[in-house]
Amino acid sequence: MSEQEHPLYKKESWIFNQPDVGVRAHYLAIEHEVDKPRKTVLTVESASTCREGVIQNLRQVFQKRLTNLDAVNESQVGGWDSSRKKTDWVMTRTCDLESLTAKKEPTELKIHWHKNWLKEMGPDFPIEKFLQVCDRVLGPIAVLLGPYRPEGDKWWRTDPEKAVRMAGENKYVYWQGSDNWFLFHPATLGIALGLYRQCFHLCGAGVADEIIKSVSEDEISEVMSANSQKQALLLLKKMRMWVEVPLGTNGFVQNYAFPFGFWRRLIRLQRAIRRHGYEEALGQTFEEGWALTGGISFHGTYSFWGEEENTNHHEHLMEMGAPRRKASVKSAKKAT
Repeated sequence: MSEQEHPLYKKESWIFNQPDVGVRAHYLAIEHEVDKPRKTVLTVESASTCREGVIQNLRQVFQKRLTNLDAVNESQVGGWDSSRKKTDWVMTRTCDLESLTAKKEPTELKIHWHKNWLKEMGPDFPIEKFLQVCDRVLGPIAVLLGPYRPEGDKWWRTDPEKAVRMAGENKYVYWQGSDNWFLFHPATLGIALGLYRQCFHLCGAGVADEIIKSVSEDEISEVMSANSQKQALLLLKKMRMWVEVPLGTNGFVQNYAFPFGFWRRLIRLQRAIRRHGYEEALGQTFEEGWALTGGISFHGTYSFWGEEENTNHHEHLMEMGAPRRKASVKSAKKAT
């Protein structure tokens, strides 16, 4: 399908806007260089109008909790002092994103249910329908990019009645279908938050019913519960047109996780993570990706991999996730 053939191409109701998006998740902080390292369950929660704001907030939280930042510069609350050298900050704890299963500690994405941006959906748009769209569009990607995702049928299902929470006069909707994969790096967090907001926009464009009808609840349950990469890839192909989208009114390339022309990046990322894990796939550790002790501070997907001009990190990803030729093909070529 070409971009011009896409059902959302120049559709009047396909509009980009910026309701706050955010995350609430849990991880283990483990002390460094002690005989009996203490393990502490910590929670991060942040929301902002832009994904870059969420990333910067979480970076400050991780710096404050995992490095000796406070000890060397108490006046900087999670911030940076340019007069100090990179070596002034060292990791005092490691961050374990994997061992806390989502069954025990739910990982949640959240969005501000902004009444001024619900014109197409209507103020009474069913929350359950929005969550079903999230399961179908974001769900298979959460499976494919979450190598430590726990199996099971119940933990990933978001109860519509418990999904809505108030923060003062603001209404937020939470989705619990993922584990902590997106916390590994600012680029992956940008993907998750971008797609979650995209689900909101898809509902606003009036295509929620079409998306829901295209995949049965049984198929969703099988993919989200069993974590089969093969089944998730098949479902992702069905959902491709709702993941790889044309730009909406007021939208730019950087506002979307995978706009037209960026599909290969998603497929290479999935393949690289499956083969090599996150550190090798991205070429950075958790500490380096979040720039906790210095270095380049990335603020999202395009900052890391590039947009019009690809970065060295993008080339590394393309290499790590490149398709492998089948042995039979290699043998046939040698024979000829």
